[in-house]
Amino acid sequence: MSYAVLAPTRTQLEKPAQSQWSKVTFLFAAPWVLEALDIIAALGNLPPNWDGYGSPRIDIRARDAARRFVASVALPSLPPPHISPVLGGSVGLHWRCGDRELEFTVQPDGGIEFLKVLGADLDRDENMEEGTLRHEPESAGLKMLIWMVGTR
Repeated sequence: MSYAVLAPTRTQLEKPAQSQWSKVTFLFAAPWVLEALDIIAALGNLPPNWDGYGSPRIDIRARDAARRFVASVALPSLPPPHISPVLGGSVGLHWRCGDRELEFTVQPDGGIEFLKVLGADLDRDENMEEGTLRHEPESAGLKMLIWMVGTR
């Protein structure tokens, strides 16, 4: 009996999210998804105190939850998100479409907080909504993103 040993290619080593998620997301995902997954994975390379204010490294649980979230909301009609590290070891995901914005902060415990903005007048509280996605966060986040790209 012979066994085949599959070694990762150089591309797979350099782009871990693309190799891990490509079979899952490639057939139905928006073109920006694989790059977004790689950016989230790369946040793990930031050292402690990455911001100069003593912030911890970006927590692996936050990165994993952010990657699951991005993979679950990968609609072709969405623009690519802006992805950033957030104080406290969290991951920030920010989408903008016209005068609508959504910002999600994925916490180290996997919880997802959101800020939803409609309109350019940020001084008016009625233009903003914030909260936490508690139950089925991927589904709730997807509904918000559909609102963002919806008709105006």
